[in-house]
Amino acid sequence: MRHILLVDDEQKLGRMLATVLQSAGYTVERASTGSEALTKLSRMTFDVVVTDLKLPDLSGLQILQRVRELPDAPDVIMMTAYATAETAVEAMRLGAVDYLIKPFSIDELRIKISRLLGRRQLLEENGNLQAQLQKVQSVESLVGTSARMREVIEQIHQVAATDATVLLLGESGTGKTVLARAIHHQSRRRNGPLCEVHCAALPSTLLESELFGHERGSFTGAVEQRIGHVEKSDHGTLFLDEIGDVPLAIQVKLLRFIQDHQFHRVGSSQLRTVDVRFICASNRNLAQAVRDQTLREDFYYRINVFPIQLPALRERSDDIPKLVQDILRRRHPLVSISQAALDLLQRYPWPGNIRELENVLERAAILVGTGHPAGKSEISVEQLPRSFAEAALPVTSSGLLHPGFSIDRLEKELIFEALARASGNKTEAAKLLGITRRRLYSRLKSIEQGNEPEENLTEPTDGTKPNPNPS
Repeated sequence: MRHILLVDDEQKLGRMLATVLQSAGYTVERASTGSEALTKLSRMTFDVVVTDLKLPDLSGLQILQRVRELPDAPDVIMMTAYATAETAVEAMRLGAVDYLIKPFSIDELRIKISRLLGRRQLLEENGNLQAQLQKVQSVESLVGTSARMREVIEQIHQVAATDATVLLLGESGTGKTVLARAIHHQSRRRNGPLCEVHCAALPSTLLESELFGHERGSFTGAVEQRIGHVEKSDHGTLFLDEIGDVPLAIQVKLLRFIQDHQFHRVGSSQLRTVDVRFICASNRNLAQAVRDQTLREDFYYRINVFPIQLPALRERSDDIPKLVQDILRRRHPLVSISQAALDLLQRYPWPGNIRELENVLERAAILVGTGHPAGKSEISVEQLPRSFAEAALPVTSSGLLHPGFSIDRLEKELIFEALARASGNKTEAAKLLGITRRRLYSRLKSIEQGNEPEENLTEPTDGTKPNPNPS
């Protein structure tokens, strides 16, 4: 809802104009002196200021000068009964966008304000879009050739065109925020605002105010009115990150808001309605949180409309070469990477996922630029952290053999891990294991039957048939 400040010492005219503008759907604040107007401007945000030229203490031109100093200056319409060419030119020179000569018709004021707010909305939408596009990481950083990522990208295309609530699940650093931005920018709301709230970063005492806003004096420290993120995201998208960390009391209010898109600011009895699309994200097991009673079951089902599970980076190691090239191209276009270093990156388990990969490459690129001869711009194994290289060393038999070790259990775990990484695609799983698809099917059959793997399932490489009775 748009906010207008009306400054006029004529009480009757001020009341009439305020009533007309309020009936048109605007929120109107009144001031009868320049000092009162400046106080309100310091405490609240307005879209338009309509001020008389002659006031008891300050002139309208003085108010105009102070308004232009504000960070997000509202548009100013000057009212005067003493209009001359000089005053009009001076007002426009100082930054007024229009002026009215008393007496004027109500329709004239209404039309001027409507035009100003329409232009202001276009400018805000353009500014929001530009700011968001600068913040958005390359969507390509989510694209990969692995089966898991192809599935995720397909789900993005399917849900982006709708207004369905999306729940993004995955470990920290897998790209949930990037994915939320990608969904917004592919949706019909792309020209609207995208507001992001990191729920875990805010204490419960502040989270409600950040979400729903508050009125001045509604609690200790509320020295001015504040518009919350749910109101700012009207006609756009609200992204609630780490939704599993929201306190139970606020879950109830969010549940109601998601159901009917209506809310109250803290300290206000006025019911407000917004048009918002919801995207939520969490790195926690929300189903387990429901069982632990830290997440309301009805709230969980309300946000779990279209869940998307982002795979961990270790589950799509085939995508690492492309991710590395994309990150270097965006951040360090003159830096390349050796094949040996790239091989090491693919063997590393990546507990921090894409975020950790970006940090490792950033560090390596700095070392290449500062610790090596001029002209050398290739990342080698030497630029990767020593602990990082040690963690990526292949597993040896000496680290596996211990009391209670079972080769059958190890084989079973390896097969299931390969199938998980390949999203159930047995051909890709066989490639990861370095065996043929036929051999994988045989191993799976043995596991299903509860039998130990048989040696006669080994396939010779010389073209002969397997020996059913090996010596």
